[in-house]
This record gives sequence, C-alpha cells and structure tokens, in this order.
Amino acid sequence: MSWNLSRRVFLKGAGLLAVGLGGLPSEVILRTARAAANKKKVFVHVFLRGGADGVNLVVPHGDPLYYEHRREIALPRPGRPGGVIALDEHFGFHPSLAPLQALYKEGRLAAVHAVGHYGVSRSHFSAQDFTELGTPGERGTKTGILARLEENIEGAGVLKSVSFSAQRPLSFLGPEPALVTLGIESFNLGVEGWADECEKRLRWMYAPSALAPTADQVFSAVQSLRAPALRNKPGGGAAYPAASPGPALQQASRIIQAGLGTSCFFVPVGGRFDTHSNQLEPNATEFDILARSLAAFAKDLGPTLDDVVVLVTTEFGRTVFVNGSHGTDHGSAYCALVMGGEVKGGRILGQWPGLAKSALHEERDLAVTTDFRDLYSELAQGHLGVGASAKLFPGFTPGGRIGLFS
Repeated sequence: MSWNLSRRVFLKGAGLLAVGLGGLPSEVILRTARAAANKKKVFVHVFLRGGADGVNLVVPHGDPLYYEHRREIALPRPGRPGGVIALDEHFGFHPSLAPLQALYKEGRLAAVHAVGHYGVSRSHFSAQDFTELGTPGERGTKTGILARLEENIEGAGVLKSVSFSAQRPLSFLGPEPALVTLGIESFNLGVEGWADECEKRLRWMYAPSALAPTADQVFSAVQSLRAPALRNKPGGGAAYPAASPGPALQQASRIIQAGLGTSCFFVPVGGRFDTHSNQLEPNATEFDILARSLAAFAKDLGPTLDDVVVLVTTEFGRTVFVNGSHGTDHGSAYCALVMGGEVKGGRILGQWPGLAKSALHEERDLAVTTDFRDLYSELAQGHLGVGASAKLFPGFTPGGRIGLFS
C-alpha cells in the first residue's frame, strides 16, 4: 500500500476521495491488534506454480524403472558426478537440494511423495484454483483453504495473514482481511515530511463514519510494520537468494520474530517449473533457489523454527515418461516438502505407488496415494491445534494419516 500525496493537495481536499480508506482494496483492511499471550504457531505455504516435477525433486533412484522411463533427464545415481543425494536405498534429493540435507538429517524436514488429486485437472489455471480453494472440481467455493484455516485458529494479531503477491490469492478468499504485498517496506502512506499529520487528519476525517474501524485497523498495521525488528538483518549468518521465494521468506521471518501474531503466510513462486522441454537446467536453477531459501529461513529463525511449519507444494506433478523435447508434461501426483521444528522429519512419507506402467495413473502419471486435503488437515491438527471436527474442506472428511508428527 503506497499513496503519493502532497500536504497541499490533501489540505485542498482534492485528493480525499482518491485516498479515502473506503477506496482501499479489501486486501489491506486488517484485523485490530490483540496481544498474543503465548508463542504463536505459524503456517507458511510455499506454492510452486507451474507443476513442479516431484520425481526429479525427490528421486526414486533405487527403482530401475526410473532410469528406463526418464532416460536422458534421469539424474545420475548417488556417488556419480552430479548424482542424486542418497537419503536411503530408494530415494534421494536432487543435487540442487544439497542445502536441505542437514535439515533432513536433523529430523526437521520430511518429504511426502505421491500427493495430489485427480480432480484438479491438468490445466495450470484450473488446478491452481482448485488447489487453493481445496475443492477439486468445484468452482463455486466462496472461501480458500487458508481463509477457512484462519477461522479455526484462536487469537489474532495485527497481521493475522500475509500473502507476498501482487493480488489476493484464492487461498485467502473470504470475508476475513489479509495483507497482500510484494514487500513490507512499501506498506506506508507514501508521504514525506508530514506522515504523522497526514495520519491524524485521516483518522479525524473518518472518525465519525462507519469506516472508522477500518481506518484504525489500517493505521495499526502501518505502525506495526514500522517496528525496528522488521528492519533487522537475518540471524545466524543466513543468506537469502535474491530470487523468489528468498525475499518473501526473509520478510516472513522478520514478521514472525517481531511477534505481530501472524498465523498464515502464503508465498507463491512463479519460476520455471513448467518444464515441457530441456528440463534439467531449469530444475537445477529453481531447486537450488528453493533449497537455499528454505535453509536460510531455518537458520534465520533459529529456535523459533520450533513454532513454524513450512509446506512446499505445487498444483500437480509431471509425467513419469520423458517427452521428445527432453522434458515432461502435465501429470498428477507431486512431492511435498514439510519443514519445521515439530515435524518428525528425516523420512520419506506417503505410500509410494511404484513406476510400473500398470501402477501409473492413465499409464503416464505417478499415481496419487495421499489426498492433498489430508496433508493440510494433518498439519492443521498437529501443528496449529485445529480440531478434527473443523470444516476445512467442504464435502470432504479427512481420513488418510500421514504421520508428520509421530
């Protein structure tokens, strides 16, 4: 939020309607602050838009069919130059995920393979919409996953929910407000030399109107984002990449450590995950940025990571078979990453369906064995304390236990 307004124009009244709080988008109408009496549990969703390839993210190097199906884009076996980082006899990290190896060994990072839902379709736009709404195949849903999740989280802060994006994502669709910003530094009145006076006059102007609570909420948010802690350098010598999701996770860390009471963060990553051709290079680049961003976030938070869980997902996976352009096409199941202090990591979770052609979905995709809604539900219950009776997903009853916290 940034308004460019001179004091002279303001006093003349020419810009009042243009900058009036009633004209602000709903994205910046924020909750009134309530102090958090205890440590706040936080959920961070990193969403890789484009359909990230789970089979080359966490590689089934122990299955000979992997090399048969992937041929020229199969990653070398562990121990060979540029080879897979072995996690066990069957699975290993893409070599660009090396920064996450220590977190995995420490038990603070887990992977969940074969996640998804066939109902999201193979269209990027439909699949992303259905995933964020949490209702595969149903477009009439009026709230998003994170919006429904927030309804079941007790306590609120100045910034209960934050999305690092240009517009409000479907994940936060609903009546509850959310801060939507590309950078917390830009969340200000956009005036120089008279910000305090501008704020006083705006408060005075809206005090007798129905918009007074909105004004108070907005200015509470602005004041909170001026906190000195939000300008701190990363802790523990953490170094974030300049590319997404690095900057967003760095800002999320600042907000978390400033104690503003934020429950949910949404971090969309555009990237080059739609790898229909020449897949190896973009995978190496994007997976490296992702891994270094997550590792920096963990180092920056330090012990606070015990109260944070990061979920990394995508809208769908990619085909098991390499195509004629050294890439892969839109598929079904993907591999999710889960990082946080409470996660019992150091494991590959989920039921592996195998790569035999008869085991594949429509004889081309990795089969889905974990409904993505079960993954969200288990995180909501195990980390955020949301009761099993909460209606997080309309028309769906969670049932598949993954074992993230046990």
